[in-house]
Amino acid sequence: IEPKIYFANERTFINWLQFAAFILMASLTLINFGDYTSKLAGGVFFGIAMIMSIYAFGRYRYRAWQITNRPRLRYDDLYGPIGLCVLLVGALLV
Repeated sequence: IEPKIYFANERTFINWLQFAAFILMASLTLINFGDYTSKLAGGVFFGIAMIMSIYAFGRYRYRAWQITNRPRLRYDDLYGPIGLCVLLVGALLV
């Protein structure tokens, strides 16, 4: 197994965590410097950031298991980006 496969998995994990950190930063700003509605939106964004982080870690571990054991399964993530978009649009509409 080539090392670049493991590095690609780590790079994808870090990119997901960077986006989660960006959403977390926005949520903490809303919680600290906003009124009641902003605090509520900040709490929702905080939850989304935590869900994203946990999901990214789970996908990272699952892909690492796939790479190590070499099952004939897909490495790409079909539902993560769609779920993230649905969560963010839902949070913005609420």
